[in-house]
Amino acid sequence: MLNLYWKSKEQTSNLLLVPFQNEKGFESYIFQNQDLLPDIYVLYRQIRTGSKQGIPDMLGVDQDSRICIIEMKNVEVGEEIFPQVLTYAMWAETNPDSIKAIWLEANDRPEDIKIEWDALEVRIIVVAPSFKSNVLKLSSKINYPLDLVQVRRFCQEDNEFVIVETLEDMPMVKPTTTKVMGDWTWDYYESEHGKEPTQEFKKAVTQLDGFVKNQGWNLPYNLNKYYTGFKFGNKVVFDVSWESTKTWSIHMKIPPKISETFLGKVWKYHKYDATFKNSMFRLLPGEDINISELSEMLKAAYRNVSGI
Repeated sequence: MLNLYWKSKEQTSNLLLVPFQNEKGFESYIFQNQDLLPDIYVLYRQIRTGSKQGIPDMLGVDQDSRICIIEMKNVEVGEEIFPQVLTYAMWAETNPDSIKAIWLEANDRPEDIKIEWDALEVRIIVVAPSFKSNVLKLSSKINYPLDLVQVRRFCQEDNEFVIVETLEDMPMVKPTTTKVMGDWTWDYYESEHGKEPTQEFKKAVTQLDGFVKNQGWNLPYNLNKYYTGFKFGNKVVFDVSWESTKTWSIHMKIPPKISETFLGKVWKYHKYDATFKNSMFRLLPGEDINISELSEMLKAAYRNVSGI
């Protein structure tokens, strides 16, 4: 049994686990607090009418332009979840026009996300208070990217403490060297973007990696289709993103009130993406890649995401 205590200088308080009353309440809570999920923008939330409509609870999109199937359960989840979410994933793949209609109707949809409707990529996210032990083991057999996210809420008077665990990231072992995770490779980047842009992109990633190590931060990075991100838990702190076939920029999780104060000689602040809460920085034309003048912005992003 998990016990959570809040320890202050004055006392130690035992916080009570407060389950959600029903699935509708749980879903509403997650929808209103989307920061608890990985970096996803929710496009659609199903309106419950007493019976399932044959589509998932929520649909979203991530920074890699994948359509996210988000299924909510307010009970412990077993292997019976797999046929359900696989049905949703196959529905999404075979009905891109339905997904596109939802995308076009969405308010404030991400400007910089370009979805390949003829080759739709799908990611599955299951959110529940707990999972049976065999679910994580069986999840490796699924041929879709799959996140199992445990969300539990503890309360003390008017304060809430929420524990979020992404099971595929567990156990979290502090690496002695930064580990590159994922299925994408530098060779893939080179085939899509060319040799010289990929070398520049890789140089920026390498310099960020060195900066992370010098700071003593635990931010492993992974190559994705459209970006390479440095993560604190399941949240991207900063990343190098492809803007087009040949161009790239550095994104950081900092609000515009901080990024707009930046004045650089090599880099410039470009714009703020409110969807994923990223401030975007571009290298000025003709300048050599050197991230040193971005150090205070990078530290601000780390503080913003980690709370440290």
